[in-house]
Amino acid sequence: MAGLAALAGASAARAEPGDWIVTVGAGGIASPPYEGAPSDSLRPNLLFNIRRADFPYRFTPPDDTGSVALFTSRHFDFGAVLNIRRGRGDTGRLEGFRKIGWAAEPGIFVDVWPVDWLRARADIRQGLFGHHGEVGDVGVDLIHTGHRWDMSLGPRFGYGGARYMDTYFGVTPAEALASPFLTQPYKPGAGARYVGVEAAYAYRPHPRVRITLGAGYHRLIGQAAASPVVALAGDRNQYSATLSVAYSFGVHLGRRR
Repeated sequence: MAGLAALAGASAARAEPGDWIVTVGAGGIASPPYEGAPSDSLRPNLLFNIRRADFPYRFTPPDDTGSVALFTSRHFDFGAVLNIRRGRGDTGRLEGFRKIGWAAEPGIFVDVWPVDWLRARADIRQGLFGHHGEVGDVGVDLIHTGHRWDMSLGPRFGYGGARYMDTYFGVTPAEALASPFLTQPYKPGAGARYVGVEAAYAYRPHPRVRITLGAGYHRLIGQAAASPVVALAGDRNQYSATLSVAYSFGVHLGRRR
Protein backbone atom coordinates (compact mmCIF):
# COMPACT_ATOMS: atom_id res chain seq x y z
CA MET A 1 0.00 0.00 0.00
CA ALA A 2 1.39 3.34 -0.91
CA GLY A 3 0.91 7.02 -1.71
CA LEU A 4 -2.18 9.22 -1.54
CA ALA A 5 -1.64 9.60 2.21
CA ALA A 6 -2.65 13.25 2.24
CA LEU A 7 -5.45 12.74 -0.26
CA ALA A 8 -6.85 9.70 1.54
CA GLY A 9 -6.50 11.29 4.96
CA ALA A 10 -8.27 14.44 3.88
CA SER A 11 -11.10 12.65 2.10
CA ALA A 12 -11.63 9.62 4.34
CA ALA A 13 -14.64 11.18 6.01
CA ARG A 14 -16.45 11.64 2.71
CA ALA A 15 -15.17 8.54 0.88
CA GLU A 16 -17.90 6.11 -0.15
CA PRO A 17 -17.72 2.29 0.09
CA GLY A 18 -17.00 2.06 -3.64
CA ASP A 19 -13.92 4.32 -3.44
CA TRP A 20 -10.58 2.56 -3.62
CA ILE A 21 -6.93 3.56 -3.90
CA VAL A 22 -4.87 1.62 -6.44
CA THR A 23 -1.08 1.52 -6.24
CA VAL A 24 1.12 0.44 -9.15
CA GLY A 25 4.88 0.60 -9.37
CA ALA A 26 8.13 -0.96 -10.47
CA GLY A 27 11.68 -1.37 -9.27
CA GLY A 28 14.48 -3.84 -8.84
CA ILE A 29 15.14 -6.60 -6.36
CA ALA A 30 18.40 -8.38 -5.61
CA SER A 31 17.69 -11.75 -4.02
CA PRO A 32 18.60 -15.44 -4.36
CA PRO A 33 17.17 -16.78 -7.64
CA TYR A 34 15.74 -19.72 -5.65
CA GLU A 35 15.58 -20.51 -1.95
CA GLY A 36 18.95 -21.80 -0.78
CA ALA A 37 20.94 -20.32 -3.71
CA PRO A 38 24.57 -19.31 -3.00
CA SER A 39 24.29 -15.74 -4.34
CA ASP A 40 21.84 -13.03 -5.36
CA SER A 41 20.66 -12.06 -8.82
CA LEU A 42 18.99 -8.83 -9.95
CA ARG A 43 15.53 -8.84 -11.51
CA PRO A 44 12.72 -6.33 -12.13
CA ASN A 45 9.89 -6.15 -9.62
CA LEU A 46 6.31 -5.06 -10.37
CA LEU A 47 4.03 -3.71 -7.63
CA PHE A 48 0.25 -3.77 -7.35
CA ASN A 49 -2.08 -3.13 -4.44
CA ILE A 50 -5.64 -1.95 -3.89
CA ARG A 51 -7.19 -0.72 -0.65
CA ARG A 52 -10.33 1.06 0.51
CA ALA A 53 -10.09 4.85 0.48
CA ASP A 54 -12.18 5.34 3.62
CA PHE A 55 -9.40 3.92 5.83
CA PRO A 56 -6.25 5.93 6.59
CA TYR A 57 -3.03 5.06 4.78
CA ARG A 58 -0.63 2.83 6.72
CA PHE A 59 2.81 1.86 5.50
CA THR A 60 3.41 -1.82 4.76
CA PRO A 61 6.80 -3.51 4.15
CA PRO A 62 7.97 -4.13 0.57
CA ASP A 63 8.46 -7.87 1.09
CA ASP A 64 4.67 -8.37 1.13
CA THR A 65 3.61 -10.45 -1.84
CA GLY A 66 1.33 -8.78 -4.42
CA SER A 67 -2.09 -8.58 -2.84
CA VAL A 68 -5.68 -7.40 -3.18
CA ALA A 69 -7.60 -6.78 0.05
CA LEU A 70 -11.08 -8.30 -0.12
CA PHE A 71 -12.01 -7.14 3.37
CA THR A 72 -10.48 -4.19 5.21
CA SER A 73 -11.13 -2.72 8.65
CA ARG A 74 -9.14 -0.71 11.16
CA HIS A 75 -7.68 -3.81 12.83
CA PHE A 76 -8.02 -6.55 10.23
CA ASP A 77 -7.29 -7.08 6.51
CA PHE A 78 -8.00 -10.20 4.48
CA GLY A 79 -7.44 -10.89 0.80
CA ALA A 80 -5.72 -12.68 -2.07
CA VAL A 81 -1.99 -12.86 -2.81
CA LEU A 82 0.13 -14.04 -5.72
CA ASN A 83 3.85 -14.79 -5.58
CA ILE A 84 6.08 -15.77 -8.52
CA ARG A 85 9.05 -18.02 -7.72
CA ARG A 86 11.90 -18.41 -10.19
CA GLY A 87 13.29 -21.75 -11.32
CA ARG A 88 16.51 -23.65 -10.64
CA GLY A 89 18.91 -24.98 -13.27
CA ASP A 90 20.88 -28.21 -13.46
CA THR A 91 24.41 -26.97 -14.20
CA GLY A 92 27.59 -26.62 -12.17
CA ARG A 93 27.41 -28.42 -8.82
CA LEU A 94 23.74 -29.12 -9.51
CA GLU A 95 24.68 -31.41 -12.41
CA GLY A 96 22.45 -34.47 -12.38
CA PHE A 97 19.60 -32.73 -10.59
CA ARG A 98 16.25 -32.12 -12.24
CA LYS A 99 15.47 -28.62 -13.47
CA ILE A 100 12.80 -26.76 -11.54
CA GLY A 101 10.67 -24.35 -13.58
CA TRP A 102 9.16 -21.09 -12.39
CA ALA A 103 6.20 -21.42 -10.07
CA ALA A 104 3.09 -19.34 -9.44
CA GLU A 105 1.87 -19.28 -5.85
CA PRO A 106 -1.69 -17.96 -5.40
CA GLY A 107 -3.06 -17.82 -1.88
CA ILE A 108 -4.63 -15.76 0.88
CA PHE A 109 -3.29 -13.36 3.50
CA VAL A 110 -4.40 -11.96 6.84
CA ASP A 111 -3.14 -8.72 8.43
CA VAL A 112 -3.83 -7.92 12.07
CA TRP A 113 -3.29 -4.35 13.34
CA PRO A 114 -3.64 -4.19 17.16
CA VAL A 115 -2.49 -0.55 16.89
CA ASP A 116 -1.41 1.60 13.95
CA TRP A 117 2.30 1.04 14.67
CA LEU A 118 2.21 -2.78 14.95
CA ARG A 119 1.18 -5.26 12.27
CA ALA A 120 1.19 -9.06 12.14
CA ARG A 121 0.84 -10.75 8.75
CA ALA A 122 0.48 -14.35 7.64
CA ASP A 123 -0.07 -15.81 4.19
CA ILE A 124 -0.47 -19.31 2.84
CA ARG A 125 0.00 -20.14 -0.84
CA GLN A 126 -0.34 -23.14 -3.14
CA GLY A 127 2.32 -23.80 -5.74
CA LEU A 128 1.48 -24.27 -9.41
CA PHE A 129 3.76 -25.35 -12.30
CA GLY A 130 7.31 -25.42 -10.80
CA HIS A 131 6.17 -27.00 -7.54
CA HIS A 132 2.86 -28.19 -6.12
CA GLY A 133 3.31 -27.79 -2.40
CA GLU A 134 2.06 -25.42 0.26
CA VAL A 135 4.26 -22.54 1.39
CA GLY A 136 3.65 -19.82 3.95
CA ASP A 137 5.28 -16.82 5.59
CA VAL A 138 4.65 -14.98 8.85
CA GLY A 139 5.96 -11.59 9.98
CA VAL A 140 5.48 -8.99 12.71
CA ASP A 141 6.52 -5.37 12.10
CA LEU A 142 6.99 -2.21 14.08
CA ILE A 143 5.76 0.47 11.66
CA HIS A 144 6.11 4.23 11.50
CA THR A 145 3.76 6.02 9.10
CA GLY A 146 4.75 9.65 8.76
CA HIS A 147 3.86 12.68 6.69
CA ARG A 148 6.83 12.35 4.31
CA TRP A 149 8.66 9.18 5.37
CA ASP A 150 7.82 5.71 6.67
CA MET A 151 9.79 2.88 8.27
CA SER A 152 9.28 -0.77 9.24
CA LEU A 153 11.30 -3.42 11.05
CA GLY A 154 10.41 -6.92 12.12
CA PRO A 155 11.12 -10.66 12.24
CA ARG A 156 10.10 -13.27 9.67
CA PHE A 157 9.38 -17.00 9.69
CA GLY A 158 8.79 -19.33 6.74
CA TYR A 159 7.06 -22.71 6.49
CA GLY A 160 7.05 -25.25 3.67
CA GLY A 161 4.80 -28.24 3.03
CA ALA A 162 6.30 -31.65 2.28
CA ARG A 163 5.99 -31.33 -1.51
CA TYR A 164 7.57 -27.87 -1.52
CA MET A 165 10.45 -28.98 0.71
CA ASP A 166 11.06 -32.08 -1.37
CA THR A 167 11.14 -30.06 -4.62
CA TYR A 168 13.73 -27.48 -3.51
CA PHE A 169 15.69 -29.29 -0.79
CA GLY A 170 15.22 -33.00 -1.51
CA VAL A 171 17.51 -35.38 -3.40
CA THR A 172 15.83 -38.27 -5.22
CA PRO A 173 17.59 -41.64 -5.62
CA ALA A 174 17.95 -40.89 -9.35
CA GLU A 175 19.57 -37.52 -8.63
CA ALA A 176 21.95 -39.06 -6.09
CA LEU A 177 22.94 -41.64 -8.72
CA ALA A 178 23.38 -39.05 -11.50
CA SER A 179 25.21 -36.43 -9.45
CA PRO A 180 29.03 -36.58 -9.45
CA PHE A 181 29.01 -34.90 -6.01
CA LEU A 182 26.37 -36.78 -3.96
CA THR A 183 25.71 -40.43 -3.18
CA GLN A 184 22.77 -40.40 -0.75
CA PRO A 185 19.16 -39.36 -1.36
CA TYR A 186 17.47 -36.93 1.01
CA LYS A 187 13.73 -36.57 1.60
CA PRO A 188 12.71 -33.71 3.89
CA GLY A 189 9.23 -33.43 5.32
CA ALA A 190 7.06 -30.42 6.05
CA GLY A 191 8.49 -27.87 8.45
CA ALA A 192 10.25 -24.58 9.02
CA ARG A 193 12.20 -23.08 6.12
CA TYR A 194 13.85 -20.00 7.63
CA VAL A 195 13.91 -17.31 10.28
CA GLY A 196 14.89 -13.76 9.42
CA VAL A 197 14.39 -10.03 9.65
CA GLU A 198 13.21 -7.33 7.22
CA ALA A 199 13.65 -3.55 7.33
CA ALA A 200 12.37 -0.80 5.02
CA TYR A 201 12.45 2.97 4.59
CA ALA A 202 10.14 4.95 2.32
CA TYR A 203 10.07 8.60 1.25
CA ARG A 204 7.13 10.39 -0.38
CA PRO A 205 8.19 13.41 -2.47
CA HIS A 206 4.53 13.79 -3.47
CA PRO A 207 1.33 12.41 -1.85
CA ARG A 208 0.84 10.08 -4.83
CA VAL A 209 4.48 8.93 -5.17
CA ARG A 210 6.48 6.70 -2.84
CA ILE A 211 10.14 5.64 -3.11
CA THR A 212 10.98 2.58 -1.00
CA LEU A 213 14.24 0.92 -0.03
CA GLY A 214 14.16 -2.46 1.71
CA ALA A 215 16.68 -5.01 2.99
CA GLY A 216 16.24 -8.49 4.39
CA TYR A 217 18.11 -11.45 5.84
CA HIS A 218 16.83 -15.03 6.06
CA ARG A 219 18.70 -17.98 7.56
CA LEU A 220 17.62 -21.45 6.50
CA ILE A 221 16.80 -23.73 9.42
CA GLY A 222 15.65 -27.27 10.12
CA GLN A 223 15.42 -29.71 7.24
CA ALA A 224 16.01 -26.93 4.69
CA ALA A 225 19.38 -26.07 6.28
CA ALA A 226 20.30 -29.78 6.53
CA SER A 227 19.71 -30.38 2.83
CA PRO A 228 22.68 -31.71 0.84
CA VAL A 229 21.60 -29.35 -1.95
CA VAL A 230 22.35 -26.36 0.29
CA ALA A 231 25.64 -27.84 1.49
CA LEU A 232 26.70 -28.71 -2.05
CA ALA A 233 25.60 -25.70 -4.07
CA GLY A 234 23.92 -23.19 -1.79
CA ASP A 235 24.10 -21.07 1.32
CA ARG A 236 22.07 -21.03 4.54
CA ASN A 237 22.36 -17.22 4.60
CA GLN A 238 19.96 -15.50 2.20
CA TYR A 239 20.15 -11.71 1.63
CA SER A 240 17.86 -9.41 -0.32
CA ALA A 241 17.51 -5.72 -1.19
CA THR A 242 14.77 -3.81 -3.01
CA LEU A 243 14.34 -0.36 -4.52
CA SER A 244 11.01 0.70 -5.99
CA VAL A 245 8.89 3.67 -7.06
CA ALA A 246 5.11 3.47 -6.73
CA TYR A 247 2.25 5.71 -7.87
CA SER A 248 -1.23 5.74 -6.32
CA PHE A 249 -4.56 6.95 -7.67
CA GLY A 250 -8.21 6.77 -6.68
CA VAL A 251 -10.94 4.82 -8.47
CA HIS A 252 -14.62 4.19 -7.83
CA LEU A 253 -15.79 0.59 -8.30
CA GLY A 254 -19.32 0.88 -6.95
CA ARG A 255 -22.46 2.80 -7.85
CA ARG A 256 -22.72 6.39 -6.69
CA ARG A 257 -25.58 7.21 -4.37
